[in-house]
Amino acid sequence: MAEAGKQQEGGFLGLFKKKTAAPKIPTEKVKEAVLESTALMAPLLITVLKEKFPVRIFLGNSSFSYFTHFEWELVEDENGRVAESKIHLEEGLYLLVAPLDPPIGNLKIRSATEIRAEFASEYHLLECVTTLIRFTPERKICLSFPTSLRQKPQKRAAVRVPVDRNMKIVASVVRPSGIVFAARVLDISASGAAFAPTGATPRIADHSRVELSFSYPTGKAVVDAVILGSVLKDGETVFRAQFLVASHQISCDVNLLVSYVQRENLQRRAQFTE
Repeated sequence: MAEAGKQQEGGFLGLFKKKTAAPKIPTEKVKEAVLESTALMAPLLITVLKEKFPVRIFLGNSSFSYFTHFEWELVEDENGRVAESKIHLEEGLYLLVAPLDPPIGNLKIRSATEIRAEFASEYHLLECVTTLIRFTPERKICLSFPTSLRQKPQKRAAVRVPVDRNMKIVASVVRPSGIVFAARVLDISASGAAFAPTGATPRIADHSRVELSFSYPTGKAVVDAVILGSVLKDGETVFRAQFLVASHQISCDVNLLVSYVQRENLQRRAQFTE
């Protein structure tokens, strides 16, 4: 995907379009706000496109979400060469997303009166309301460009359940470079987790992408995540991560893991009170 992005910047559209980049804003500076201009919305949407951050789609008032991601527009030049373009975002024309997961969402979206999208950039939680325009011949979904984008700072989206040292959960962290290290999970929820490396503390910058793998007696969950930050607690470095759940199956796997931790906690409390 990184290579594709390079082709876009150097393609024939890149010769005429000024590059747009999301501003590097410290997380603590991000305040809740409603952005209403294309000039403010486009850089954030382009970051989500380039980084392939997951996008969650809610149809109407339903609490059930479908999973997708933003897609590049494919444009052909006069020589028949195809390049990836983000001009549809730069000029506020429309959003382009991949088919929804589970697939039933691709049918339901046709009759949805309101479509709400939630996603994250490097520093923000973002949401907007949009409508269906059409399905493309490539089965991509074309949605209206939002009239506004609600921006929120990265915050814990769900109550995290404490993980006892004696719970049989084995966790590993895989960095983009391929380096793998073991970790101890301190707490977990459907939206994220806190963990501490069990060996030498690695250097992980805030907002780095990692893959988290959890194995436990009744299952396994593997999910991409973004590091929100780290703190020194009781002499060890604790990292907090937000899950980037990219499919319905991963969502189910994470929820099963959280349910396992909740059951273990309830059983331990029951034994303690007996």
